[in-house]
Amino acid sequence: MKERIDSLILHGDVFTMEGDGVGYIGDGAIAIADGKIVKVGASAELEEAFTAEEVIDGKDKMILPGFIDAHIHTSQTMMRGMAQDTSHWMMKGIEPLRYYIDTSDSIYAAKATVLEALATGTTTFGESATPAHIAVMDEFYHDLGVRTNFTAIIYGMRKSKAPDVHALYDLDEDQSRRSLEDNISLYEKWKNRSHRTTVNIGAHAPDTLSRDMLIQCKEVSNRLGLKINMHVAQGDRETEQMMLRYGKRSIPFLDEIGYLDENLIAIHLTEATEEETRLVAKKGGAMVVCSGSIGIIDGIVPPTKIFQDAGGMVALGTDQASGNNCNQIINEMKLTALFNKIQYRDPEVMPSWKALRMATIEGAKVLGLADRIGSLKAGKQADIVMVDLGAVTMMPIIRTPYRNMVPNLVHSARGNEVCRVMVDGKTLYLNGRYLTVDGEQILEGFRDQAKTLYEETQWGEEVKKAKGYQLQEKGYL
Repeated sequence: MKERIDSLILHGDVFTMEGDGVGYIGDGAIAIADGKIVKVGASAELEEAFTAEEVIDGKDKMILPGFIDAHIHTSQTMMRGMAQDTSHWMMKGIEPLRYYIDTSDSIYAAKATVLEALATGTTTFGESATPAHIAVMDEFYHDLGVRTNFTAIIYGMRKSKAPDVHALYDLDEDQSRRSLEDNISLYEKWKNRSHRTTVNIGAHAPDTLSRDMLIQCKEVSNRLGLKINMHVAQGDRETEQMMLRYGKRSIPFLDEIGYLDENLIAIHLTEATEEETRLVAKKGGAMVVCSGSIGIIDGIVPPTKIFQDAGGMVALGTDQASGNNCNQIINEMKLTALFNKIQYRDPEVMPSWKALRMATIEGAKVLGLADRIGSLKAGKQADIVMVDLGAVTMMPIIRTPYRNMVPNLVHSARGNEVCRVMVDGKTLYLNGRYLTVDGEQILEGFRDQAKTLYEETQWGEEVKKAKGYQLQEKGYL
């Protein structure tokens, strides 16, 4: 007698990401029950073994684990397109803008960003934001049905309309302490409520928190068994601050206070030396590379290959649309592969299959979620992306003697090729439609809120004064 299940995907080009490569199964099938994968194998075998409530035709579809965005700031999307092509992106670009944008403004944009990412295959969101932002967004993520890895940012630097790039930051210990308490409260809220939501400690960066607060964050991380998401060596601004305050660069300083271990997720490593990069990897830390963001903001290729060569695990992140301009992991796969080929002047560096692993199984390992997601394997959650191989950007499809589907996905796809996205075996997005939320209403709210903020207030004149240079000359206003 056949076993009854919820869903059966048949006749697809399945890429399980099991093993050391992409785990390809031609004419493959996936059996799903109770939100989990029951079996992966040949279509003929699974058709014989199962009967399903829903049979999904996977013919001419690329079937993959859901993409993992290990580091994303959805709160900054209201500033999309407002800080490109400029030096001192954070201090002169974002800080003055952020001064005028509150949580209610950013929520509309954040929801739209999540929809953008979901429609292009992202099923797990490494959301890094203020506790206030997460307190509003967490229910939206939950209702939408995606997977989240929250990091409530613990941030000590006071807001300023016109911060001095080269002055030592004014750190607010009370603000930092409250943020840490909020981070702990977020963990307590979600630890037993939903298996789709996990929480990390969000020590923002070594230069934006005091030594005492960094040590407190580490103590909480050790006590609760949580990873620490931290921007590390993310720019010369940070290095200058660390030298002013401690007389040491970020990574040697973090090593001194016991941060370099398997609980550290180091974001960017933009300014890390080769020696520092290898040190983080060899001590067990992980890395998240945000190639699009760092390329636009700093014109730098992060040390991804060095980190991997040293034995470290690397995930992909989109960072934020105020610097990156988009939140699509397909774009990050392409840019990460392309930038490294250019940097090393070697077309064999960072092959497409490796970029795909960073977006799936290796991303899951970085976040500590590889026992649940990241590959298509019996017992794991059924987070699945289907890509239409009939899309012009994926054609022609060649299966023998060489498969070109992964190179086409990484180097040619634009995101619109994604036709179905599932989390826990439930379809959330299908052929351009969001099935769990009203996408049109969300986008309309985003447009209206942006219009109110940017066109119907004195925001433009105020920011022009705060920035200290003529935005009009750069084409922003």
